[in-house]
Amino acid sequence: MISESEGSEHGDRVCGKNSPENPGKSIPNHPTTRSSDSHESINDSVTQCRIGMGIDFHRLGKGRPLILAGVKIEHELGLIGHSDADVLTHALCDALLGAAGMGDIGTHFPDTDELYCGIESLKLLERVLALLAAAGYRVVNVDATLIAQAPRLTPHFPAMRTRLTEALHLSPDRIGLKATTSEGMGAIGRCEGIGAICVCLIERD
Repeated sequence: MISESEGSEHGDRVCGKNSPENPGKSIPNHPTTRSSDSHESINDSVTQCRIGMGIDFHRLGKGRPLILAGVKIEHELGLIGHSDADVLTHALCDALLGAAGMGDIGTHFPDTDELYCGIESLKLLERVLALLAAAGYRVVNVDATLIAQAPRLTPHFPAMRTRLTEALHLSPDRIGLKATTSEGMGAIGRCEGIGAICVCLIERD
């Protein structure tokens, strides 16, 4: 068992900062007091890394395009929603907003506002990134999983990664894309919808 004094040396590592004496080793974060002033001074002197997670689902229906990460995919059914219903981009927006403590996509772009009717979701992502940039954050990497029984999505990953690379201003190796099925279970297994889960890492100096 690690004591509290030991824990201050081994826990609460600060992302992105290395010890001058030991390059590659994280500097421990061990405030001497619990005052708000102490926390502010620490936060001002080290890089802040934050993790966010987003999850979204949309129903499939006829007469709608199927758009994922800004890429139109040929399929007999498309996703239903107020915007273009790009479920992957919506999950990504929620992950980024959550990491920055800024709420969710529904708060910023409500489906009751006609301004967002039919809007391209990558434009919403652009606005989310502007909010993060104004707060001093930049995106480090994202990792997303699509859940769909059909169609097969892996062949579309190169195009999707290209669109996300351009939107996020990240190199391709910082964007993870995966797809899975629900093994025929539930609404997704019956091809009634598609889901997406996304996690991200952001940082601020």
